Amino acid sequence: MRMSVRIDGAPQIGAIVGLAAVIVVAGRIVVAGGGNVASFILVGRHFATPGRLPRGVPVFPGFGYDGQFYYRLALDPLNLRPRAYGIHVDSVARFGRISYPALAWLVSGGRTWLVPWSLVSVNVAGLVMLGVLGAVLAGDVGRHAAWGLLLPAYFGFLWSLSRDLTEIVAGGFMVLGLLAVRRGRSVLAGVALSVGLLARETVVLVVVLLAAEPAISAFRHRICRARSSTKASTGTGASTALPLPGRGGTRSIAWILPMGVFVAWQLVVRSKAGSLAVASSGHHNLAVPFAGITDGLRHYLSRLPSSGSLLWTAELLVLVVVVVTAAVSLRTTTAPYYERVVWMGYAIMPLVLARGIWLGDVGFRSLDDLYVMSWVILLSSRVRLGLATLGIGVSWLAVAVELVRFI
Repeated sequence: MRMSVRIDGAPQIGAIVGLAAVIVVAGRIVVAGGGNVASFILVGRHFATPGRLPRGVPVFPGFGYDGQFYYRLALDPLNLRPRAYGIHVDSVARFGRISYPALAWLVSGGRTWLVPWSLVSVNVAGLVMLGVLGAVLAGDVGRHAAWGLLLPAYFGFLWSLSRDLTEIVAGGFMVLGLLAVRRGRSVLAGVALSVGLLARETVVLVVVLLAAEPAISAFRHRICRARSSTKASTGTGASTALPLPGRGGTRSIAWILPMGVFVAWQLVVRSKAGSLAVASSGHHNLAVPFAGITDGLRHYLSRLPSSGSLLWTAELLVLVVVVVTAAVSLRTTTAPYYERVVWMGYAIMPLVLARGIWLGDVGFRSLDDLYVMSWVILLSSRVRLGLATLGIGVSWLAVAVELVRFI
């Protein structure tokens, strides 16, 4: 049975999110960027040949940041050569994350001078999408649409917005795919998850578990029947068998399409660049369980009370509050069971992330999947969200101020 769609207040929430994002972008351009939106790209001299870069793109000392590679791809998404437009791509993994630069290329109409603006515009639109979808999620359980503001309010997304990164596009289309699955819109779900998966490969967890949904539902049904039978035999409950959870309109296209698109693009990358993008990504981002987080805690806690360590520790605590609140709500949330399993997968993932991710001063942006899924679970529940909301609001403001002041 399809769920009814409630969008009361969703457009207004999207407008609020868009306004907040534009204010941050404008402040960053004027203050930190010296009036040049291309400073968001943060091209580093180590990867750049200044004389071959498009006009107006500044070059910074050192290695720069990941946005420089997505900018290069946004100039021509089908050019998968390691060196082009004055920028050398550091890893084949960048070619796998093609959705964001491809969307920016489309928005720019292929005009080089517009690409720095289109990269920012796509991320602003992605945040608006998250706000609208958050309002819909909240409305499904009778919450006020304003609770949807929490979905795009991740401080890590501010880093993605300010440095032309892929997490916002991945998160927005992942949530769109999940909502489409809930409503039985299989083709829309497949398209949305395809875009999300080609923005960031971690979305594959959603696709894989969606494919496994029938097995997950059957396993859960057997457990429920066993518990029901036990209660009946001991006289503590009725013997009526629990019904098998329906698939909510989910059809195979919802996972076959994104998986097929993902594999096809991996083969394209392999034919052009010589190796699979996903293999390179795993090599750089994964490590022995607990090694990365242990190094991160040791590094930052030993440097307290420096400002950087205080901010890192505060952000981690806020994220822990959100995740723990989501864990508490797992038994009562109305989110489909496989979405709860997806959340569990993302909750485990931080334990195997590499040292470099935990030591990076980028607002835990690599944990965006966990944050987004935590709020998908929470906005589908009726638990109290006051503490998590306060933490997110304060940390968002602190990071926004930091990023407006500094590149």
